Amino acid sequence: MSYLSDLGISQSMQGKKLGTEVLDFIKAWLVDPMNKTGCRFVLVDSYNQRENFSFYERNGFKFLFSSEEQEREFRDLRPERPLNTRLMYFDLIELLN
Repeated sequence: MSYLSDLGISQSMQGKKLGTEVLDFIKAWLVDPMNKTGCRFVLVDSYNQRENFSFYERNGFKFLFSSEEQEREFRDLRPERPLNTRLMYFDLIELLN
């Protein structure tokens, strides 16, 4: 599994598809036969904001947990504690079919 950390695009550069280009490059690099990392999933801990989720969903990412309640339970967080981020994943096998 590869973990993307602190991926972001400057506000002045948003809307130019740079984030998608970065994700496409990472995905292609991870499935390249010359890359010997052997990972299948790309995991991202996205800020819990609808616009962030939309970006990752447009790029093929899915929520690891179907609800915030499930994720809170997994992370052992009390129900009243805010969930600042949500785990999302991309299955690289989708690029090989």
